[in-house]
Amino acid sequence: MREFDIDMNGLLDREEFAEFIRKLTAESLCAISLKLIITLVAAPALALATKRATEGVPGVGKVVHKVPNAIYAAAITMAAVLIQRSAEGVE
Repeated sequence: MREFDIDMNGLLDREEFAEFIRKLTAESLCAISLKLIITLVAAPALALATKRATEGVPGVGKVVHKVPNAIYAAAITMAAVLIQRSAEGVE
């Protein structure tokens, strides 16, 4: 907040506060957008790619092949969400 206290009086006036909120919101939106892209695009694509790759593995391949793509992608996406949440707790 000191960065936005232009007049160095220890308080943020209306304009200083507005600029602080604009920057805070922009940074938060960027972080949320990146996580959303990972969750909604990258995780399902990765799930389908790994499903195709594991279908040829003896023993595992038959089981993976029987799981519908939508269920498999949803499971991997949920795992990605859980990993993101656990990583947030570490930071």
